[in-house]
Amino acid sequence: MKRSLLASLFLLGTVVNGQTAVERARIPDASIKKMEKLVDVGGGKLDCTVYGEGSPTIVLLSGGRAPQVYWNPVVPDIAEKTTVLTYDRAGCGKSPLGDQPAHGMQSARDLDALLRELDLPKPYVVVGHSYGGKIARLFTSLYPEDVGGLILEDTQHEDVLEEERKILKGEDLQILEGMLVMMKGRDPPVTEIDYIGITAEQVRKSRPLPEIPFLVISSGKRTKSALLCAAASMKNEHCVSNSAQLSIQRIWYCTAQRRTVETRRNLRCGSRT
Repeated sequence: MKRSLLASLFLLGTVVNGQTAVERARIPDASIKKMEKLVDVGGGKLDCTVYGEGSPTIVLLSGGRAPQVYWNPVVPDIAEKTTVLTYDRAGCGKSPLGDQPAHGMQSARDLDALLRELDLPKPYVVVGHSYGGKIARLFTSLYPEDVGGLILEDTQHEDVLEEERKILKGEDLQILEGMLVMMKGRDPPVTEIDYIGITAEQVRKSRPLPEIPFLVISSGKRTKSALLCAAASMKNEHCVSNSAQLSIQRIWYCTAQRRTVETRRNLRCGSRT
C-alpha cells in the first residue's frame, strides 16, 4: 500500500535527522524525476528539480549548505499526489555562488524568482529543514499571498543560543561559546553559513506570518537544557504544534481548502507578541 502524503512528509524528520553527514549517506535516486534544470534568477543560477503535477506545490528547503538530493527518499510518494520542487540555494549543491550576498533574505527572493520562472501552481506549501526553515519563514513573510501552508522541521529559533547562554554553566557553557565562535563564519561573509547571524536578525525583523496552516516537527530526543532554552525563547509564542496530533495531511488538505489549522493573528517571525 502506498504511503499517504502524511506519511511521506512526516518521514522528513526521520530521513533528514538520520543523515548526520550528507556526503557519506547513500541517497537513492528519485525514480520519478520529471525535470531538472539550471534557472537564472537574476544575479545567479539555481539548480532545481520538479516532480509530479497539480496544486498545491510542495517546496522543500534543505538545511545549511545541504544539497537537494537528500530529499530524494520522500519525494516519490509526495509527487504521486501533487507537484514537488527541490533546489540548491546559491553556493550549495550544483548551484554556483552568485553575485548577490547569500543571506536569508536574498535566498527568499531567489526562491520567489525561481518559482515565477518555473510557473508552478499555487499555493505553495513551504517545508524548511533546519536552516532552511529560516528561509521558509522569510519567504512566507515576504510573499504571504503565495503560501498556503508552512512546515518547519527541526528549525532552531533565532534566539535559542542566547537563551542557552543564560541557562548553561561550566563546561556546557564553554562548549556553547566554542560553537558560537565557529558559527560566526568568515569576514567578509561568503557562503550562507557565514551569513547565519545576519539571517537570524532578518528573521527577527520580518513581517508577521499570514493566517495559514502551520506545523512544527521536531525530533523526539531533546536534552533538558535544550527544552529549557526553547521554552524560555518561545514562552510568548504558542506556535509549536504537536506533531503527533497535527498531521501534514491536514496541512495539505486545509491548504487546498484555504482553511486554517492553527494560527495566531499576531504571530511574527522571530518577534515576541
